[in-house]
Amino acid sequence: MKPLLVLLFCFNVLLAAAQQHITGTVTGSNTPLQGVSVHQKDGKASTLTDAEGKYSIDVPSGATLAFSYVGYQDKEVVVGTQTTIDVQLESTASDLSEVVVVGYGTQKKKDLTGAIATVSSKAFQDQPVLNASTALQGRATGVAVNSTSGSPGSTPKIRIRGANSINTTNDPLYVVDGIALASNDLNSINPDDIATMDILKDASATAIYGSRGANGVVIITTKKGAKGAAKITYDGFLSMNKPIKKYDLMDVKTFGNIANLISPGLFNTDTLTTSTDMQSLIFDDAVIQNHNLSITGGSENIHYYISGQYQDQPGVIINNDMKTYGLRANIGGNLTKKLSFNLNMGIKRVNRHNPDAALSYNAFLWPLTEPIYTDADQTQYNRKGSRIITVASQEYMTLKEANVDNFANQAVITGNATYKFTDWLSFTTNIGLDALTSKTATLKNDWISQGNPSSSQSYSENYAIQNSNVLTFHKAYGLHDLTATAVMESSSSKGSGFTATGAGLSSMVDGYNNLALNSTQSITSTYSNWSQLSYVGRVIYNYDNRYMVTGTFRRDGSSKFQNNKWGSFPSIGLGWNVLNESFAKNWKAFSHLKLRGGWGITGNDRISPYTTLGLLSQDQYAYGSSAAYIAYYVGNPATPNLKWETTKQADAGLDVGFFNDRLSITADYYNKNTTDLLLATTIANYNGGGSLYQNVGKVNNKGFELGINATPVTTDNFNWSTYLNLSYNKNMVVDLGEDSLLLLGSTGGILGAQVQALQVGKPMGSFYLTKWAGIYQQADAALGYSAGDNRFVDANGNNVSGGLDDRMVMGSATPKYQLGFGNDITYKDFTLNIYIQGSYGNDIYNENYAIISSSTSASSYPTLKTAANYWTSTNTGAEFPTVGSKTNNNGLYSSHFLQDGSYTRLKNLGLTYRLPKIKNISAASLTLSAQNLFTITKYKGLDPEVAAGSGGDTQAGIDLNTYPSAKTYTLRLNITF
Repeated sequence: MKPLLVLLFCFNVLLAAAQQHITGTVTGSNTPLQGVSVHQKDGKASTLTDAEGKYSIDVPSGATLAFSYVGYQDKEVVVGTQTTIDVQLESTASDLSEVVVVGYGTQKKKDLTGAIATVSSKAFQDQPVLNASTALQGRATGVAVNSTSGSPGSTPKIRIRGANSINTTNDPLYVVDGIALASNDLNSINPDDIATMDILKDASATAIYGSRGANGVVIITTKKGAKGAAKITYDGFLSMNKPIKKYDLMDVKTFGNIANLISPGLFNTDTLTTSTDMQSLIFDDAVIQNHNLSITGGSENIHYYISGQYQDQPGVIINNDMKTYGLRANIGGNLTKKLSFNLNMGIKRVNRHNPDAALSYNAFLWPLTEPIYTDADQTQYNRKGSRIITVASQEYMTLKEANVDNFANQAVITGNATYKFTDWLSFTTNIGLDALTSKTATLKNDWISQGNPSSSQSYSENYAIQNSNVLTFHKAYGLHDLTATAVMESSSSKGSGFTATGAGLSSMVDGYNNLALNSTQSITSTYSNWSQLSYVGRVIYNYDNRYMVTGTFRRDGSSKFQNNKWGSFPSIGLGWNVLNESFAKNWKAFSHLKLRGGWGITGNDRISPYTTLGLLSQDQYAYGSSAAYIAYYVGNPATPNLKWETTKQADAGLDVGFFNDRLSITADYYNKNTTDLLLATTIANYNGGGSLYQNVGKVNNKGFELGINATPVTTDNFNWSTYLNLSYNKNMVVDLGEDSLLLLGSTGGILGAQVQALQVGKPMGSFYLTKWAGIYQQADAALGYSAGDNRFVDANGNNVSGGLDDRMVMGSATPKYQLGFGNDITYKDFTLNIYIQGSYGNDIYNENYAIISSSTSASSYPTLKTAANYWTSTNTGAEFPTVGSKTNNNGLYSSHFLQDGSYTRLKNLGLTYRLPKIKNISAASLTLSAQNLFTITKYKGLDPEVAAGSGGDTQAGIDLNTYPSAKTYTLRLNITF
C-alpha cells in the first residue's frame, strides 16, 4: 500500500511541476479589454480578463491559449516557456473582416456591394434601452426612427429611405434569426438579447427578400454562447421618469379676466385665488426597473446562451403601466463533423394596463377655476365644470377611472440544421414559428359611461410558420472566389379572434370577468389565412479582391392575389476595391477605398387577405315589423387583376478609410421609384359607393447618406471614438392616377374638415390649410373684417377669405434630414457617452395648441398663457387676434398653428465606471445616465418627436391625443461572474 501512495504522491508532484502559471494583459486599440475569454485550447482551464484587461491562468507547459472577445478577431498563442503573455486583439471592424448578415448567408463587410448598415449591441450597451426599435435611432444612416407615443410598450415608427406606399404599411421587414416576423414586431425581442442588427437598405441587398423587401429589411441576430467556462451576467437598471414638458397655462386671475371679455360678468376676479393644476394631477413621476440575467458558455461541440428578463415600466401619465416577463434559450453545436444545429427560442409575457392612454386637449382646457371634485371627500368628480362647460369630459377622471387590460403572449422560435457535404457545399434547413396571442378586457364604470356601464373582452391569436431550405456553394479558385445560394421558402400566416361586448352592466363586482351581467350583448369574430411560396437564387463573385458582383433573383407567389399571384424581383450589385489596383499601391493615405453601385426591384403585397375578392357585407333590416333580419349587400367589388406594388431602386456608394481606418466614411446616393401602388380608390356613390384597391399612382424617394466613424485619440489611458450619421430624403407623390388631389382624414371631430391631403408634386404627409397672413391692423369694411381679426389669403380669389375653399397644400409632416452624433470618451476606468439625435425639415399641426389658445366653438375660454398676448389697439404685434374674434373658428384650419417640428435632442448623457476586480467577479460596471435631458426646438407643443411620429405617413404630424416622451435619470449595474 505504501509504495502505491508514494507513487501517487510523485505523480502529483510531477503534474504540478508541469503546470505553468501565466499572467498577462489583453488590449484592443491600446485599450484594456474587460471580459475577454481566455481558455486552454483542448483543455478545461479558462478565465476572463478583469477591468484592467489582466488575467491569470494555470495551464500545462506547451499548451495553447485561446483569446476571444466579441467584435475582435480570435487569437491563439503557444505558451512554451513563457510566464507572461500580453496580447493585442485586432478589431474586426478595423480591418473590415466583420461578418454582416445579408439574408440566407453572411459576407465580410469589405466584400459588400449593397448598402448595409450594422448596429451592434456595443452601441447601446450602457444605455437603458427598453425596446429594440429605439436602439436603432440615429445609429444607422437612412433609418428614421420616431416615437409614436410615450406610453410603455408603444411601437416607434421606423422608415428606411422614406415611405413608399400610400395605403399599405411602410414598416420594414424584421427577420429574427432567419424568420421573418408576421405576427410580432421588433418590440418582441429583448434588446439585451441582441448581438447585432443589420439594416439592408438598397434594392441590391433587399431583393433577396423580394415581395417583402420594398421597405427595407432589419436582420436581428440574437446572442449565442461561446466556448469556455460558464459566465453569469446580471444587467439591470432603475430609472426615474419625469414629464419632458408641460404647457405653460394662465394663472387663475388672467383666465378670469379673459373669460370676462368673452362672457362679461362671468367671474369676480377679486375672489379667484385657487387654481386647479390639471397637468400636475395627470402627470406622475414613474420609477422603471429592468432586470436581465444570462448564462452563457460552451465546449467544443455545444454552446448555449440562456437569459431571463423582468421589466416594470409605469408611464408618466397616471393609471398606465406595463410589466414584461421574458425568457430566451439559444443552444447550438456540432452533432457530427458535418452536421451542426441551432435552436433559438424567445418567449414573452406582456401585461399592459390602459395601453391606449393619451392626453386629449381636455387635459389643458379644463377651466382653471373649477375643482376636480364636487365634494370634500373627493368621491364625486366634477364631470365638466359646474359653472362653465368648456370640455367634453374631465381628463383626470377619464384617465383615473379607465380600466383596460391587455395580456399578450409572444413567441419567436427558430431551429436550423446545417449539413456540410464538403468544405465547399452545404445545405441548411430552417423552420420558425412566430406566434402572438392577445386578450383585451375592458370595464367602463359609470364615470366613464354615465348611466350605461359596460364590459367587454376580445381575444386574438396569430401564428406564422416559415420553412427555408438553403443550398450554399462556396469555392475559391486562385484569384476567383464564388458563392452561389439557392433557396426554396414557404411561409403561411393564420389569424383568428373574437370580440364580445355588452352594455347595461348590472353589477361591477366581477369587473370585466362576467359579461353575462350586461343587459345587451353582442359578439363578432374574425379569421384570415394567407401563404407565400418563394424561390431564390444568388451569385456572389469576387475577382482578386478587386472586383465584386452580386446578382439575385427571387420569384414570389402570394395567395393574396388572383390572376397575378407571381412576381419576379431581380437585382445586381457591383463593387470595386480601388486600393487593390496596382496603380493605387502608393496611396498611403488610404486604408481602404471601395466604390459600390446597385440596382434592383422589390415588391409589396401587404394588403389584407381576401382584399381582391368580391365580398359581401352584413347588415340588419326590419320589414313590416320591429323584428330585425340579417341582410347582405355587395361590399367592395372583386379586383382579380390586382398585382404587386413595385419599387425600383438605384444606389451609388463610396466606402473610404484613412489612417489605418481610424477615420472611415461611407456615403450613398439613392433614387427609389414605387409604381403600381396598392391604392384604395373611392367609388362614386352613383356607382354603388365604397372603395376598391387598384394599381394606381407613383411615389419617389431620393436622397443622400453620410456616415463618419473616427477614433481621433487613442493612448494607453485615454480613448475617444465618435460617429456622425447624416441622412437626407426627399419624398414626392409623382402620380395619383385620375386624381391630382386627395383629401385625407376624418371630417368629424373638433375640426370638422380634413387638414391633410395628397397632391401630385408634393410629399406625403402634406397639410391642407388656409394660409394665415397675420392680423388685420385696420378694419376691412369691404370684406367685413374688423381690426384684430385673423387675416387669411384669399386663395380662390372670390373676395371671401378664410373659408374651407381657401385651403391649399402646404408643409409636410415628413422630415427631410436625420442626425445621429455619438461620442465615447474613455479615461482609465471611466467612459463618458454623449449621444445626440435630431430630425429636421418637417411641420406639425399643433391642434392642442390651437384649441387651448383660442375662443372657438370647440373651446369657449382659452387657457394657454401666451393666449393673453391678444391683439388690442395698444398691442398690435400680438400673436393672437382679439379675444372673441369671429374669425377664430376659421383660424383653427389655418397655417397659424402649423409649426416647425425640427428638433435636436440630447438622447443620452452617461458616465460608466468599470469597478476594480473583485474576488469571484470577472467584470463589473456602474453607469449613471440621463435620457432626453434637453431638446432644442421651435415647436410649441410638448414633444416634437412624438407629435411628428404619430399617425401613419399620409396623416402624420397632427398633435392631438398624443402621449409625450419622458425625461429619464438612470442608474445601471452590469456584473459578470
